[in-house]
Amino acid sequence: MLNKIILASKSEVRKQILLKHGISCDVVPSNVDEEPVKQSLIKEGATPEIISKNLAELKANKVSLKKKNEIVLGADSVIDLE
Repeated sequence: MLNKIILASKSEVRKQILLKHGISCDVVPSNVDEEPVKQSLIKEGATPEIISKNLAELKANKVSLKKKNEIVLGADSVIDLE
C-alpha cells in the first residue's frame, strides 16, 4: 500500500482528496509557467483533455527532478465550454 507521495500542486483541494482517501502527501509546487504551454498546445489543436494531461505530466516531471526515488503526482484541470 502506498503510504506517502509528493503532490506537485499547490491545490489544497487535491491535497484534501488524497488525505480523505488515506494517502498522505508532501506538497512541492512545480511553479511551472502554464500559460505558454497551454497556448502552444492550443495552436497545435490539442483538446482540453490533452492540455490537462500535458500540464500534469510537466509538473510531475519538474518536481521529480528534485525528488528522485519518490512517487510524484502531477495534476491539472481544464474547463471547456462547448
